[in-house]
Amino acid sequence: MQKKHKRFERYALFGEVAKQLSFSKAAESLGISRSYLSSQISQLEQELETSLLIRSTRSVRLTAAGEKILSRMHTINASIVELEKELEHTNSDVTGLLSITAPTIFSHQFLVDICAEFQRKHPQIEFDLDIGYQREDLTKSHFDLAIRATNTPPENMVAKKLMPYQHICCASPDYLARYGTPQQPSELLEHNCLCDPHLRDWQFEKQQQVLTIATSSNLYISDNLLLLRAAENGQGIIKMPCYLVEPALKSGRLVRLLADYQLAQSHIYLIYPPQLRRSTKLNAFVDFMQQWFLQQS
Repeated sequence: MQKKHKRFERYALFGEVAKQLSFSKAAESLGISRSYLSSQISQLEQELETSLLIRSTRSVRLTAAGEKILSRMHTINASIVELEKELEHTNSDVTGLLSITAPTIFSHQFLVDICAEFQRKHPQIEFDLDIGYQREDLTKSHFDLAIRATNTPPENMVAKKLMPYQHICCASPDYLARYGTPQQPSELLEHNCLCDPHLRDWQFEKQQQVLTIATSSNLYISDNLLLLRAAENGQGIIKMPCYLVEPALKSGRLVRLLADYQLAQSHIYLIYPPQLRRSTKLNAFVDFMQQWFLQQS
């Protein structure tokens, strides 16, 4: 038996499509992908065993059943608005617990400072931070939101882009003085390339040609902060996100290598489940994070 909360979510999604008479506009308004929205409406039609929309390449129209549901959704939405007005005094303050899951590097570089600044503005907020690389399923876990490094955010989630980044290669001046500076990716085969044991293949691109180097090392560590420290100590070459190594590059503790070659590029996203109404605290924190990164850029 289908869970009632999923059925209600699909009714709500249908209400937005019916109002906009456009899947693209409705998806943009809801902050979800068009494909996910379309799949949820199709699922609702299957559950009800009736067509709610008449689709064509240029337009979307409501069936009689769709008109009936839209009329009822107007009533439901009006009731929700009225309820929120009655409760407005109880949730106008930014208070309570926010549970966040985030990658280790991002958390060390940004998240702790962001949370501290947010708490200075909103002293009644508490944070529960889960730091690591386990990708939690937000539909089943207790987390309010997730921070993820990806180029393909999940389609069934609201995804807000926070910042782009790319990986770069670098090493300490001491290491390069002793072992030389590689001018081409192939020369990395002669160097000690510090990395996670599961990420030994480094990919480079130049003029649309992709070259993969199977690196080797006398030291493998599954922690980027320790790899960074090892590189600063002159133990080898690392490939790291630019925002992690930027302070060491500016101070001269590390030197960038192979700048003519492009390495993996990605984005940091703030991700949370789609909801009719987000809580005041989540709204405030999402807006705060977006503004924080906008100011950094």
